[in-house]
Amino acid sequence: MSPAALMILSAVMMAVAAALLIASVMAERPLAELALETPRPAEPDAADSRRLEARLIRGGSQLWRRQTQRRRRIADFARLLRQAGYVGNRAQVSVLLSLGLVVLGVGSAGALHGLRDAGGLAGALGNGVAGLLVGAVLTWLWLRRQVAARREQLDEEAELLIQTTRMLWETGMTLEGVLRSLIHNLGEVLTASRLELQVALARIEAGQERGEVLEALADLQPSPASEAYFNLLAQVAVSGGGARSSLKALSELLNDRRRTTLQEKVTKMSGKMSLVMMVFLFPVLLIIVAGPAVVNLGGLLQSLSGGTP
Repeated sequence: MSPAALMILSAVMMAVAAALLIASVMAERPLAELALETPRPAEPDAADSRRLEARLIRGGSQLWRRQTQRRRRIADFARLLRQAGYVGNRAQVSVLLSLGLVVLGVGSAGALHGLRDAGGLAGALGNGVAGLLVGAVLTWLWLRRQVAARREQLDEEAELLIQTTRMLWETGMTLEGVLRSLIHNLGEVLTASRLELQVALARIEAGQERGEVLEALADLQPSPASEAYFNLLAQVAVSGGGARSSLKALSELLNDRRRTTLQEKVTKMSGKMSLVMMVFLFPVLLIIVAGPAVVNLGGLLQSLSGGTP
């Protein structure tokens, strides 16, 4: 394959990957908004392309569902995608396709670079494999970064979510009413938690048992605070008791954890600052304090050595 063809192939793969990434972001739209959307009449060409896309995504979703049920590693990877915020097989398949095309694009770029430098098939193959590995590592690191960022966002939203849930519960609302009120009133503030609340409300309204839905949702949370919140709601849904004291205890527990984490960070920062002072500040102080004495001692020794015959 000529270098021009490889370059064109790499550009096409990158463009398709960018398009699929945008599609995967659109697939993250809340379930309630998708359910309330009014279908618009589409043109024939747009309808055909939309049907073809839906057919491909549907086939990939079914294959992805079967593989996650059969293989543990794929199930763990699907769990990682879910923790990154990609809910449903459709969104996960879209992200997988886009990431796969990015990896193939990086591999094609590596093969093109090897073909131009080495001028042979062996160099192109070696650089292509290296490019595939680099692309896979970069996509894995990006996915882990997405999970970490979402975990931090859920931790930040946990306190407001718990306190608002406690106030709504004190008014005598049901669990479905509390979830619905949180979605409608705090959806713009609790952007990460809103998706989880919508998933829980959609499954409960579909007829699933409330405790099982909330327990399954708690197992998929990347944040310990969000996991504890949904576990508490599951216990309340099963036992039927009040959640006021439990939510207050959970809020105090999370505050204690946050305080302990901050203390640990301050302690580690003190150790790092001590190391910085030892490496950079102490030599400067030694030069300032002992420098004049060393200069005077050198001058005295020079005068003594010059005065001796």
